[in-house]
Amino acid sequence: MRKLAIGAAALLLAVSCGGGGTVSGPVDLSPWKGADSLYSFTVKDVTFSLAPMPGGTFAMGETQDMGRYRTPAIHQVILDGYAIGTTEVSQALWKAVMGSNPSPKDVPAAPVTSVTYNDVQKFLKKLSKATGVPFRLPTEAEWENAARQREGMTGGAWEWCSDRWVDDLGFQLTVNPQGNSEGDAHALRGGSALEKNNKPITRKPMAATSKAGDVGFRLAVFTGEPYPAEIYDNFVSNKVVREQVTDLNNETFTVGGVKFDMIAVAGGTFMMGGEEQKSQVIREDELPVHEVTLDSFKIGKLEVTQALWEAVMGYVPYGNQGPDYPIGNVSWYDVQAFIRQLNALTGRKFRLPTEAEWEYAARGGKKSRGYVFAGSDYPQGVAQYGYDDMRTRMVARYRPNELGLYDMSGNAWEWCQDRPGPYNNLAQENPTGPAETALGDIRVMRGGSVATAADKCRVSNRNEFHASQFRTTIGFRLAL
Repeated sequence: MRKLAIGAAALLLAVSCGGGGTVSGPVDLSPWKGADSLYSFTVKDVTFSLAPMPGGTFAMGETQDMGRYRTPAIHQVILDGYAIGTTEVSQALWKAVMGSNPSPKDVPAAPVTSVTYNDVQKFLKKLSKATGVPFRLPTEAEWENAARQREGMTGGAWEWCSDRWVDDLGFQLTVNPQGNSEGDAHALRGGSALEKNNKPITRKPMAATSKAGDVGFRLAVFTGEPYPAEIYDNFVSNKVVREQVTDLNNETFTVGGVKFDMIAVAGGTFMMGGEEQKSQVIREDELPVHEVTLDSFKIGKLEVTQALWEAVMGYVPYGNQGPDYPIGNVSWYDVQAFIRQLNALTGRKFRLPTEAEWEYAARGGKKSRGYVFAGSDYPQGVAQYGYDDMRTRMVARYRPNELGLYDMSGNAWEWCQDRPGPYNNLAQENPTGPAETALGDIRVMRGGSVATAADKCRVSNRNEFHASQFRTTIGFRLAL
C-alpha cells in the first residue's frame, strides 16, 4: 500500500473509511452491475442502486463554482474508486432491513429520517450481512466528489457521513481523507428541503446520538479502483515526465482553433540565484548562487491565454477578462488538470517548467545577456507591474527577452512544477525541488505580476503559494 508524506503528516492511502467499519479489501461489484452501468441490489423486494465513482482527484471546498472568489477554503483530494447510492436510503429499504420505519411520516419511497448515526451503523451491519456486501457511509470527500458530478444529491435530507466533524478542512493535499479520529459529532452533508441554497459544499456537525426529521443518509462501497498513477506522480512524488528534446526548432500547435508557440531552449549550464552586483534587493532564498545544468527543453512563448484554456477545458474561471489575457484564478492543481487534457488532445507531454528551467529561460538561456529582468536591466519596456487593480493585461504588449519569450517578468505570476526548497552550493543537473515541505503542498511561482513592485519581477526572485489556492494574478506557461 502506497504512503504519502507531506510535511510532518504521513497520510496513509487507507482502505478503512469509517462508517460501516474497516473495509478489509476492495469489493467486486460486477455481479450486481446492470445494463445502465449502475449496481443494483434487492432486499425483500426493495431495490436500490449505487453509481460507480472512479478513482481520481478534485478540489474540495469553497471553489469558484461554489460561489467563492477570494481566499477560498479549498484543498485537493485524491480518492480511490468507490460506489455511492443514487438516492438516499428509502423508508422502504430501512423497513425491509430493520423491520420498522422511524420517519415522522410513512412514505415508503421517501428518504428515511429521524435516525442517529449509531442507528445507521446497526442498519449497515444488518444490510451487509443480508447481501454479503460491506456497505458503509461515504466519507465527506466521497460525498462531495459525487455531488459535484451527479445531480440531485442536495436539498432532500441532510445526510450522515462517516467522518467525525472537523471545523476547518485546511489547505493540504489529502488522500482518501476520513476526518478526525476523535470527537462526538459527525459530518452532515447536502442540506435539506427545509433550507435554501444547498450546495455540494453545504455541511454541518451533529452528535452521533442525535436525530432529526430532515436527516437521513446514503450508502457507499469501496471498489478498490486505484486513482490514476499519473496523479501520484505529479502531486505526490513530484515526478517530472519530460519529452527528450533533440529538435531545437520552435513548434506551433493548434487546439480548438487556438494557436500557441513553444520556443526551443538549448540546454546548458548557468548560475542560478540572485546576483548582488546588479541589485540590492536580493532575498535570502535566492542565495547562494549555484551552478545548474539543464537538458534542452521547450517553453511557451506566452503565458497560457484564456483563449487556450477555454479551447482545452471548455470553460473560463470567474474573474478573467478576455481571450488574449493570461489565464488567472487557476490553482496549481487546476493547471495539472489542464495539462492532462491538453496532452490527451495532442498526444504530447506538456508540463509545467521546473523552477530552474523557468529561470534559465527567463535569463535568455545560452543567449543570455545577464539582465536583471527578462530582457532588460530595467523593468520599463519588458514588464507589466506596479498596478493596484489586481487585473492582468493583454499578453505580449512589451518587448520579449533574448529567446523571444514575453511577460516572463510581470503580468501574471507563473506556477512552476517544484515545491520550494533552500539553495546550496552544490552543482545540480535538472533539479526538480524537494519531495516535501514542512508546510504542506506548497509550489513555486515565478516572475512577479501586474500587482507587484518591480523587484518581484526579477528573474531570480522566488515566491510560493498553496497549490490549491488561486488569484486573478496567478497563471502559468507550458513546457515540453
